[in-house]
Amino acid sequence: MSDESLIRAALAEWGDAFCGKRIDCLMALYAPDAVIFDAIPPFSSGVDAMRTKVADCIQYFPDGFAVEKRDLTISVDSKMASPHFIWHFTGLPTGHPAGRHWLRSSVIWQRQADGRWLITHDHCSAPFDPYTEKVALAPDLSAATGEACGAGSERNPVGWFEIYVQDMARAKAFYSAVFGYTFTRLESPIDLWAFPMQPGGGAPGALAKIDGCGPSGNNVIIYFSCDDCAVEADKAAAAGGQIHKRRFSIGQYGYIALITDTEGNMIGLHSMK
Repeated sequence: MSDESLIRAALAEWGDAFCGKRIDCLMALYAPDAVIFDAIPPFSSGVDAMRTKVADCIQYFPDGFAVEKRDLTISVDSKMASPHFIWHFTGLPTGHPAGRHWLRSSVIWQRQADGRWLITHDHCSAPFDPYTEKVALAPDLSAATGEACGAGSERNPVGWFEIYVQDMARAKAFYSAVFGYTFTRLESPIDLWAFPMQPGGGAPGALAKIDGCGPSGNNVIIYFSCDDCAVEADKAAAAGGQIHKRRFSIGQYGYIALITDTEGNMIGLHSMK
């Protein structure tokens, strides 16, 4: 078995031990001098403190819950491995505090003299939006808080913008010449080239070439974040607007729909389902 396969198996063992409430098996995966940065207080601790924390909190978890990981990437050599990923608990009761958000983890494993791989550094955290001071990775993996758009939402309503183009090469050259931007091709069924995306404020966006959606004198499209863009599209039609394009997939980035409001403005709707 390759070292990467061993690390994948060890990560699965960590999840099985935690979800099975087998504390001794869980802590056996840590080196005695491991440093642990957790998402809940105390944020920095050693193995003994971690054992106490797990024992205290595990009693509030039901039987039969699990861990789901996404975007797992592993760098490994003969002595050290560093997987990083996002993850959350599944199978928890609705409203359980441990099931509200995804977390991100970076874990350092070192090969011991006897050949075993043990954790020497474990860093788990919840990304937050500095403007709202709220956790940024919600259960649907959207960039906002995961609540539906509309009244009562605590996130900024605009989650994405697009500038429609006819000639992508010409448009990229224009924005690069004016602003100095370098664009990144997004893997999508439509032709999308993203503006530089930076954390800390402002909506991300892209140049877009979509059949039937050409540029006009004032045709920059903003996208409102939704739980299900098909639902909001139907609501728009019922409220006097029109559906320009019904919900369709944009690959790994979810789904969009295009609607026209009562004033003739085209706006976009985005959701991950």
